[in-house]
Amino acid sequence: MQTLILTILVLGLLVFVHELGHFLTAKWAGIAVPRFSIGLGPRVAGIRYGETDYCLSAVPFGGYVKMAGMEGEEAFEQLEGGPVEEVIDEEVNVPPEQRYDNKSIPVRLLVVSAGVLMNFALGWVIFVSLALTEGRPTVLGTTVEEVDSLAARRFGQLAALPRGATIIEVEGQAVENWHEVDAAIARGQDGVVDLALASGETVSVPVRDDDDRRALSSGLIARVEPLIAELQAEGPAARAGIQVNDRIVSIDGIGTDAFVDVTRLVRERPDQDISMVVERPAGSGTLVTVDVRTGSEKNPRPGDGKFVDMGWLGVTAAVGNIELGFRDAIVAGSLSTWRAGSLITNGLYQLVSGGVSLRALGGPVAIGQMTGHFARRGFSSLLGWIALFSINLAILNLLPIPVLDGGHVLFLGIEGMRGRPLSSNQKLRLSQLGMVFLLVLMAWAFTADILRLVGL
Repeated sequence: MQTLILTILVLGLLVFVHELGHFLTAKWAGIAVPRFSIGLGPRVAGIRYGETDYCLSAVPFGGYVKMAGMEGEEAFEQLEGGPVEEVIDEEVNVPPEQRYDNKSIPVRLLVVSAGVLMNFALGWVIFVSLALTEGRPTVLGTTVEEVDSLAARRFGQLAALPRGATIIEVEGQAVENWHEVDAAIARGQDGVVDLALASGETVSVPVRDDDDRRALSSGLIARVEPLIAELQAEGPAARAGIQVNDRIVSIDGIGTDAFVDVTRLVRERPDQDISMVVERPAGSGTLVTVDVRTGSEKNPRPGDGKFVDMGWLGVTAAVGNIELGFRDAIVAGSLSTWRAGSLITNGLYQLVSGGVSLRALGGPVAIGQMTGHFARRGFSSLLGWIALFSINLAILNLLPIPVLDGGHVLFLGIEGMRGRPLSSNQKLRLSQLGMVFLLVLMAWAFTADILRLVGL
């Protein structure tokens, strides 16, 4: 129940921010707004102030801002709770200068894009705030765990970086932690970035621009040592007697050189008894064997996105934090926003191109599971998830599907090229097609949720 309430609150926040963007720009542009609703379906409660009915509606997923003179919205009417007599009367009596359809194309473009911009802004503000208050998490070391598959395809030279290779210099600058590695790559000149390894080898990676440098930086995955920094209260590890500063040496006789090994082995063993050998404390040479009963939670499986039972311990790896000033926090937050957008865009591309099964689509159940998962990891993790989710909503709303913001942008683009808008009937028909497509997509996402829950 707590996860359900938290999920509704998170969705409500993101919807409110999105619709607030439309509302504020509409008011700025002098467009009449008969209704501002959080939720869809029948109106449950609200208050009228001035021309606008501010209300909560029955279905706590979604929301809308009804603007006078916005054609094509009839297709959305049933989800909005059907026509309301007061709203209809007010729209009829709205002066021409207060109608959406009588505003210039640039003004209308700003109004329909404002929700997306607000969601992007929320994600950016959260990422910047986390960077400012908590610093930039960084791995205390420069050992490469692996190279991301996308980066490996983009930079063939990275094939020379085996698992466990340690970077000692970037562009001739000595580096001691992963923050310094990222910073040195970012400062590099266009041409070639030289990575000097502890083995004596040098890997030279050609970069043409900032985009290449960002791709190189994000494509190098740092090795995180299997050293425990935090324990979740009442988690499986804490109950078994695992302690902070333990270094996990092996699980069921399998060596764990990095924290990713711990994660992989535990996830493969949900609700199972495992034998862990830990060095206590790390660096002492004293080995202790601890029997642990893993927990279990449903998480998306890499590859197909299917939710399956995965084991968990309730431990957090030891990483460092670099304190950031305001300017550096803005840079770090902006980079996190860019990475989140790239991750989501690539995911959409994989879905469309067939690289990922449509079964990977997630509906409300998946959203709730992910919200609960991040909430259990702490407030900062939950904030990071809200930022990622907000950016995800922004990108999805930009898709050129009628009834979405991207569909309205498409209508304006057509109007700009033709010199006249589509007819009301054309907009309505396209919006109806868009609504049908979205309903089918939502039904499929919900079905995929159920199939994942039952293990199919």
